Amino acid sequence: MAQPLKALPRMRARAIFRIVIPLLICLALMGTPAFGAPPVDGDDQPARAPIQRAALTSLYISFATLQGLDAHSTLRAAEFGGLEGNPIFGGVVGSPAAVVATKAAVTAGVVFASERIWKRNKVAAIAMMVALNSTYGAIVAHNYAVEAAAGRMRR
Repeated sequence: MAQPLKALPRMRARAIFRIVIPLLICLALMGTPAFGAPPVDGDDQPARAPIQRAALTSLYISFATLQGLDAHSTLRAAEFGGLEGNPIFGGVVGSPAAVVATKAAVTAGVVFASERIWKRNKVAAIAMMVALNSTYGAIVAHNYAVEAAAGRMRR
């Protein structure tokens, strides 16, 4: 039994490289603006609002993707004897439809809140989405690492 526990840090690193790194690369590629954008209103400064909007849109897409991966890993956890660590979310884990609906509602709520923040402070909206994406990226990587460890222990 000590063998799978020693392999757990390696599995976490593999899960990070397999899941989180490709997601971050996709995020970086989707949010890349065209350099040399035309000036706004005759100003000599490049147009920053479209660049920031593109970054925020990319963060929304990656957040929705991470929510989907979190739902998938949560639903699979029951197959391996896993339990939901979030007591608020624990009540809906028994129903796949409830999990998907809850994740969709959370995603919509985060996008709505971010859009409201965007109106007052664009940097804060982007920073909030970066923080949420980072947090959910770590959660998803952990979930799949636990699943991989449980799968190896069952063999």
